Amino acid sequence: MDFNALIAEFAARHNVAGLAAEAGLVSLDIDSVAVTIVAADDGVALSAEIGKPPAKGRAKFADILLEANLESETFFAKTRETDTYVLVRYLPLANLDGESFDAALETLVNTAETWRLLLANFHLAETGGDAADPVFSPSGFMQV
Repeated sequence: MDFNALIAEFAARHNVAGLAAEAGLVSLDIDSVAVTIVAADDGVALSAEIGKPPAKGRAKFADILLEANLESETFFAKTRETDTYVLVRYLPLANLDGESFDAALETLVNTAETWRLLLANFHLAETGGDAADPVFSPSGFMQV
């Protein structure tokens, strides 16, 4: 399957009228998470926006993200243009079908939603907001 066929099949499965790849790129809003799908070599790169770095504790949160990079199929990056954290995952086209693509996209969005909440709580904790202080483990995940 090639990139354009993958996107066309996704659009048909989910009744997304007018969804088409432009220059190997598709942007979607899924559950209020900005998702970008980009053709990359023999695969696709999925990215989901997490949010802006915190004003206070920026280095601390960046360390949390770097540590989390070691424990997942996804990794975190920061865009230079918008100074926004993103969660990224690469998927080889050879291994993709509609079901596995949908599952990977759903997992990415769910993970992004979790990290968005962690970042929001981190912002509040670092600025003395009303949210309960998040307690992060060394792996970067919130301990409950």
